[in-house]
Amino acid sequence: MRDGSGSDRIGFFGCVLAPSEKLRYVPGEVNFARPRLAGVPRRQPVLRIAMLSSQREFYGGEVHLLDLAVALRDRGHRVACFVRPDSELRRRLVAADLEVAALPLVDWYEPVGMVALARRLRDWRPDILHTHNPRDYYIAGAATVNLRTANVGTRHHLRPIACARLKRPFLRRFAAMIAVSEAVRGSLLAAGLPARRVVTIPNGVRLPVETACATDLRRELGVDAAAGPVVGCVGRLSPAKGPHRLLWAAALLRRRWPGLQVVLIGGDSGNGGYARRLRELAADLRVDARFCGYRESAARLLPALDVLAVPSRAEPFGLVTVEALARGVPVVATRSGGSGEIVRDGRDGLLVPPDDPEALAAALHRMLADSLLRERCRRSGAARVAARFTLARQCLLTERVYAAAMAGWPPVAPATAGETRLTGAGAGR
Repeated sequence: MRDGSGSDRIGFFGCVLAPSEKLRYVPGEVNFARPRLAGVPRRQPVLRIAMLSSQREFYGGEVHLLDLAVALRDRGHRVACFVRPDSELRRRLVAADLEVAALPLVDWYEPVGMVALARRLRDWRPDILHTHNPRDYYIAGAATVNLRTANVGTRHHLRPIACARLKRPFLRRFAAMIAVSEAVRGSLLAAGLPARRVVTIPNGVRLPVETACATDLRRELGVDAAAGPVVGCVGRLSPAKGPHRLLWAAALLRRRWPGLQVVLIGGDSGNGGYARRLRELAADLRVDARFCGYRESAARLLPALDVLAVPSRAEPFGLVTVEALARGVPVVATRSGGSGEIVRDGRDGLLVPPDDPEALAAALHRMLADSLLRERCRRSGAARVAARFTLARQCLLTERVYAAAMAGWPPVAPATAGETRLTGAGAGR
């Protein structure tokens, strides 16, 4: 960025650096420390940040974008969001009083959306274009050609980048790529992205001020509070998320817990076929299951559960896991993807192998039968979220990635798996 005098000096966290002045760099650490220049006050610069997503539905990645956009706006930045006109994300961004522009975003190879985005960016001139959907990486890379806008991406998926060779020239235009977990970071490195430009920043949540009464929430979900324990799964109903594994585990628990109730919160990912098969499976297994459908504020309903089950085959991060721990809900999750980076087995919850209903049933029984374990997990899990998975911490780390991207200095990989280490202001928050 120019400093207004016409010179090629770089604005970095409110300081002005000449090309000869160096940022402090510690190998092996995510180090976005402010440069210490004598006589220059430390202050938070106001950035113009554009958020981009062509996603129509609203799940974990879209929650991430909405929460981050609001948090950055509340910290004084100018935030504008470029999204599809028919998306649930657009409706929620407008409700949050954010600047929103609807664009004809369809897919990564479609030029109309790219041209429309390029025109918007030329008019608005953001410092940062933050892209949140994998198919938008090409659009972002192409639309920012000849613009003084730094590209930053966030990756929410474990699967490899599709058509990576075709997209590699455009991915090179990204100064930084944020992975929401070390597992996701590994998939990005496998796709050929340079390690120095890929940094792990876990998703964060707002700490709940108060928690609703479990009895009232169960009544809202149509659950009999007196019948027996309640185990639930929250998220899109899809084979990868594994609600069918929870139903099989519940069937194995029926003798020990005859009043066990299973709550499934989430919409079907397809045409309704998978949800229909789940209902048939629950009937065949004689499992008392409640299909609650998509709920706009699913996190608020988590205290209705005695235990949250996360039976995914591989979870990129696990935002619902963090939401549950923040509200003191014990968690049993599969030891795959990002879940193992959130839950410490036996301390914050229990971890089991993926695709193993018997192990899932055993862990659920252990959690339900041991009140001391549940209480320990409630306390430890809530403390872990407060220390590592807050929205404030995520926002701070993201601002530092923005600053590094604007300075042309890519971030470096974390030294320790699962830990994003910082030096300088904000370290340890």
